[in-house]
Amino acid sequence: MYCRNSIILHLIRGIAAISLIFAVFLFQLPLLLKLFLVVGAILLLRGCPACWLLSLINKLQTQKGKQYE
Repeated sequence: MYCRNSIILHLIRGIAAISLIFAVFLFQLPLLLKLFLVVGAILLLRGCPACWLLSLINKLQTQKGKQYE
């Protein structure tokens, strides 16, 4: 059950980070605000997008392994 909740929270963090990144490119914002949005996205992803994706895959594999035990 814990793993399922963490996967959902992991996906929510990813969606929030992607929306911040899209906001940087879609809206005409001051440079300082764009910088804060990018930093916020990096903090939400806890690193680079590739690291976030690998962590998600790892959590999915862990959950799948627990189902068969």
